[in-house]
Amino acid sequence: MKYKLLSVETGNRWTNIGDYIQALAASQFLPSIDGFVNREELSQYDGEECVVIMNGWFMHIPNNWPPSKKIQPVFLSFHINIEASEKMLTNHGITYLKENEPIGCRDRYTLNLLRQRGIEAWFTGCLTLTLGNKFISVEKKENVYFVDPSIPMSKDRLDRLVVLLRHPILVSKISKKLSNLGKNKSFRNRIYKSSQFVRLYSNMFTNECLNNAIFITHVSNHYNAWSNEEKLYEAEKLIKLYSHAKFVVTSRLHCALPCLGIQTPVYFTQDASYRVNKTCRFDGLTELFNKMTVSSNNIICDFSFTGKLSESNIVANKTNWEPLAKALSTKCTQLISSISK
Repeated sequence: MKYKLLSVETGNRWTNIGDYIQALAASQFLPSIDGFVNREELSQYDGEECVVIMNGWFMHIPNNWPPSKKIQPVFLSFHINIEASEKMLTNHGITYLKENEPIGCRDRYTLNLLRQRGIEAWFTGCLTLTLGNKFISVEKKENVYFVDPSIPMSKDRLDRLVVLLRHPILVSKISKKLSNLGKNKSFRNRIYKSSQFVRLYSNMFTNECLNNAIFITHVSNHYNAWSNEEKLYEAEKLIKLYSHAKFVVTSRLHCALPCLGIQTPVYFTQDASYRVNKTCRFDGLTELFNKMTVSSNNIICDFSFTGKLSESNIVANKTNWEPLAKALSTKCTQLISSISK
């Protein structure tokens, strides 16, 4: 039997390296990696018969569901987004899922969606929680990383101007960091966004911490020219980087969830203005984090701390994710082992 990972080949669209962090998590449980299957073309797959762990977000092109009969699916950490649910859960799509039930769901939104249609399902959490099986670091922790933090923009330009006048050096440094990510290429837009970032996050973190922090993005079009193998390697590099971090601040699930698994302190930032098409994928997951809900005017934390957060004032992660990670590792190992025999 061949074993393949899900890829997400987007053409001219921006690539989210988080999709390959999910593939990295799946790769831990496979006896071999014999290539990739494009998640957005599952119904069109006509290669060799293979086993694929169906973890992650499904899908941008829901008309390409259900998968080809040449794919033997293992449903763990499966998410159907609200925008794709109607086209994926046709009579044909429901029959396919019932043929492969029970379905392990990444979030409670998907769990309820499937159960309402008579599909046997259970809540697993995300497979990236298991990355601690391989990537926990015992080396000295260093650096703070802001990975695509939520920065809702304020319509009040005066507030941003006040921040710029009070913290010109810090705003300038944050602006350069945003520029290095290839975002907000317009100088004016960078200054607006960096001023808003400082306005919000300087209430939570010391200026020294913000000044020293390293900024990373998971979404970029420069990945489009890379092979799937190169993107998987990049995902591994990022996880190893985060395993050495003092802490991470991120809006990306597939940065925050792995950080739990590799036991790196993480603060999850969620835009308060997100609609249900964005928040449905969080259902059952955000309570695993120390969460910051970010609006255009303030940040509200669901955890307690004194003073301001910094390299020396860090809030420990919750531990309620640990049973999910343990159960996922056990179940995935069992399922793959039963297929391999």
